[in-house]
Order: sequence, then structure tokens, then C-alpha cells
Amino acid sequence: MKTVALGLLVASVAAISSIATLAAQRHLQKSTVYAWSADAKPNEWGAVRQVMQAPTPTLDELEIHVSTLAPGKSPHAPHRHQHEELLIVKDGMLETFQDGATRRVGAGGIIFQASNELHNVTNVGAAPATYFVIGWTVPGAAK
Repeated sequence: MKTVALGLLVASVAAISSIATLAAQRHLQKSTVYAWSADAKPNEWGAVRQVMQAPTPTLDELEIHVSTLAPGKSPHAPHRHQHEELLIVKDGMLETFQDGATRRVGAGGIIFQASNELHNVTNVGAAPATYFVIGWTVPGAAK
């Protein structure tokens, strides 16, 4: 009787695990196109357009947004995070802070931010600065 009960328990756990795996796979981001018409949501430092944030077939998470910083503003204090990022400057002049060093980056410039490095950006120009952010987290990334 104990063997039958143990067998049913193992089979039940395996079935639940399979169902959970299939459910998780259904929510993976598929190929798509996003319209630029996404609403920009104003905030204390400018505005942000959230494009997407979801797991993909190869990433734990892919996040894309477009930020606009008002002159002299920064979206947050210097910080670190697990995911890596590319910032692609559309217009304006940003100053990037990366592990103690600062550099200026204008329109067309690209900033790569490695995982867990202290960083920040500030709009150092006289006009708003807009940049695309593409962030990703790989499976097993160090926290």
C-alpha cells in the first residue's frame, strides 16, 4: 500500500511540474512589433515609455523602455542591478557615471552597463535628452 501511495505521489508531482513548465512557456515573449505611439508617462525627472518587459525563450527577462530626462535631471541615484543594459542616446547630452568615472555621451552614442556595476545617467544638456534602454537578465545571472 505504501508503495502504491508513493508511486501516486511521485506521478502527481511529475504531472504538476509538467503543467507548471508548460504554463510558464506559454507566457514567453514571442516575436512582435511595437508602435512608437505608446504613451509617455510623465514623472518627476521627465517621462518614460514602457515598451515591453517579459521573459523570452533565451532570457529570464528582456525589458525595453524609452526615457526622456529634463535638463539637469537623473532617473535615480547611482545604483547596481543584476541585469545588463544598453542605453542608446536618441537626442540630447547625457553624462554617464560608471564605477567612479564620468563620460559624456550625445546623440547616436551607446552606453553598455555591465551587471552589478555602480552606474547612473544625468542630462547635462540644455534640452531634454531621450534614450532607449534595452535591459536583459540571463538565466543564472549573479545577484
